[in-house]
Parts: sequence; C-alpha cells; structure tokens
Amino acid sequence: MRKAAMICFIFLILTGFDNADDLIIKEMDITIDPASNELRYDFLIENTGEKPIKSDFDYPGQHPLGVEFVVQPNRTLAPYMELEPNSKYKKMLLLERGSTSYFEPGVESPFYLSYKIKDDADLNRLEKQAFHAKLLIIDGVNVSAEFPLKEWKEEHKEKS
Repeated sequence: MRKAAMICFIFLILTGFDNADDLIIKEMDITIDPASNELRYDFLIENTGEKPIKSDFDYPGQHPLGVEFVVQPNRTLAPYMELEPNSKYKKMLLLERGSTSYFEPGVESPFYLSYKIKDDADLNRLEKQAFHAKLLIIDGVNVSAEFPLKEWKEEHKEKS
C-alpha cells in the first residue's frame, strides 16, 4: 500500500500543468543595473487558450512549489552571472521575482526576474549575451514550457 501511495505521489509531482502551449510571450525587456549588479528580465505573457492555466500541484508541505518562472542561461551568458553553487543545473543567483501563478484566458500577465551579475563582469558584453538564455515555466518539478529568448528576439525584430 505504501509503495502505491508513493508512486501516486511521484506521478503527481512529475506531472506539469495542462495547456502550457497556450502561453506566449507578448513583450520582453532586459535591463542591466550597474549600481546593484542586477540583470532584470521583464515579461508580459498571455494565455491564448480558452481555459485558465494554473498549477494543480499539491504536496503535504507548507510551501507549494506551484508555477515558477526561471531564466536559464546558456554557456555564453553563464560566465557573466553569479550561479547557484550547489546544483547540477545551471541556475543564476536569483535576487527578486514577481509573478502570478494563474493565467486567465485572453489576459496578459506581467512578471519579472532579476539575477546577480558577477562583480567583474564586462557589462557591455553582458548586454549582448543577455538573450542567450531560455525562459522556463516549471510546475512542481516538471518543466512545462521553454521559450528560447534569442529566438523570441529575432522573431520580434522581424515584425518591428
């Protein structure tokens, strides 16, 4: 019985929210603040579907993980950024975030993420590398959607 309960719990953890394909980035702005060594990503994301998108993730603890947004650097951005030291994943050191975990259909939702820049980073070069990353939308422990930022920038540059 315990084994079956554990398998069900693991299945719930590994299942992401439905309709992640209905989320699109409408706007993106990147700001470098030299005074605080901060790289900030501002996004406007829209649910283009007909149903609300929210996390159904649940577990017995007090701090549900729910929907989380993360900018994951690629190999050319990572050298400019402070990284989490004890992870097998490439994670930039998060300073602040502001987001919702619920997306109404047809509604644009703003959110931001800011990360710590290394003290000795060349900010002119960093500015060119800031789009060399992916926006990950994570539900629980499952990556539900990935948005390569450089591709988004190129697509929207053509439309401008």
